[in-house]
Amino acid sequence: MNKLLLSALASLTLASPAIAGDKHPVFVETKAVKDKPVVALDPAKAYVMLRTDEAVPLYLMRMPTADEQAVYAELRSKALAEARGKYAKKRANYDRAVTAAAKLPKGSPAPRIPDEPIEPTEANFEFTPFGAMAAVGIGPLDRFAKAKGGASTYLQELTPGEYRIYGHLVIGPNAALGSCFCMGSVKFEARAGEIVDMGVILTDGIARPKATPGDSSMPVVMDIPNYLGPAPAEMTLDPRLAQMTVRRAEYRPVGKLPNYFGVTIGRIPEMAGVFRYERDRIVDLAGTN
Repeated sequence: MNKLLLSALASLTLASPAIAGDKHPVFVETKAVKDKPVVALDPAKAYVMLRTDEAVPLYLMRMPTADEQAVYAELRSKALAEARGKYAKKRANYDRAVTAAAKLPKGSPAPRIPDEPIEPTEANFEFTPFGAMAAVGIGPLDRFAKAKGGASTYLQELTPGEYRIYGHLVIGPNAALGSCFCMGSVKFEARAGEIVDMGVILTDGIARPKATPGDSSMPVVMDIPNYLGPAPAEMTLDPRLAQMTVRRAEYRPVGKLPNYFGVTIGRIPEMAGVFRYERDRIVDLAGTN
């Protein structure tokens, strides 16, 4: 991964991804597990572990349960009703201004008429997506452990549930930097009282994959050949976690998502036994979707 990009990512301050001013329920509680001599995990929380050969950010979005989807739908419905109420007032002001302007004598100075308001509808109403309300940013700071040679371990506490890997990005107060897996990604389950081993990202000394001839959909930003694969023998588990329940992530493919933050668009690399691509189509190899 480009070290200049990593440096820029690290310079951003992590922040909530929700649109400024939004108030919403807390769908996810999360924090990085600190590098301390003794580690105690909360059995009511889930944990994800990521290991890499250089410091990276990873952005997750929790997938809603049926109950959470209902809460979100009600939240959006109330916000839409409020927006419609504001629209009605703006519309009345606009209509009055237009009517008053039409009654002015010819040659009168042109009055100031506000822009014609657009009526909010189910189709055009912009509201913070659930995923942005339930996001988890991992790295590039707050590493749980750093080994010789620069290999990093991240350990993140979060609310149990199902999570999608959205991309490699950091969200700051006024900017986002990185790339999203908007054209295809994977999801996994994080269970209470367990550490989910997301795998290892290795980039150094490994040949990059070659695009299939004529396949213009081949990702060019995150073309990491060993992406979230198993750890090599020399990369051992941190001894502080040896007595804890560590479970390998069971990845399942998921489809496309909008580019919420206006970053570079890509897709997650193929995973053997999980999914592959046929041009821009995701082929499920796990047989679960």
